[in-house]
Amino acid sequence: MALSRLALDPSLSDWFKRALLSALDRDPVDAASDAGLLSVVLDHRAQAIAAAALASLAIRDARDR
Repeated sequence: MALSRLALDPSLSDWFKRALLSALDRDPVDAASDAGLLSVVLDHRAQAIAAAALASLAIRDARDR
């Protein structure tokens, strides 16, 4: 499947489609490098949010005992 056709896939988010179309206008090596860094940053953010939520639940459970 051509990359630009992914922008027509209704199962993909609008954010992803915009990012993909933007990336297709860039140098592919630079775009891939930036996408890799973005993946790391967003994964770190998601892990931090999940850890904070788990800590909050643990504190709440400890108080309820």
